[in-house]
Amino acid sequence: MSEAATIDALAVRVCRAVRHAQQDHQSWISIDHVHDRLGLQDLRTVDAAVAFAKAKGWLAITGTPAHSVLLKQGAP
Repeated sequence: MSEAATIDALAVRVCRAVRHAQQDHQSWISIDHVHDRLGLQDLRTVDAAVAFAKAKGWLAITGTPAHSVLLKQGAP
């Protein structure tokens, strides 16, 4: 599997983790919560997936450095 396919699949998992954390409320979710929910050791990979999901228009990101994400319409 190529790296892009891996990041794409992980970005979908990130969106699903955010959706589950939000439940029925449209709210900002901490990136740390997403990291914890995914249970992955390499946080840089998760950060890359979050950035990929943002580039696809699936997530909005807030903070400098980024600390929270919001699921957007059309996200997987």
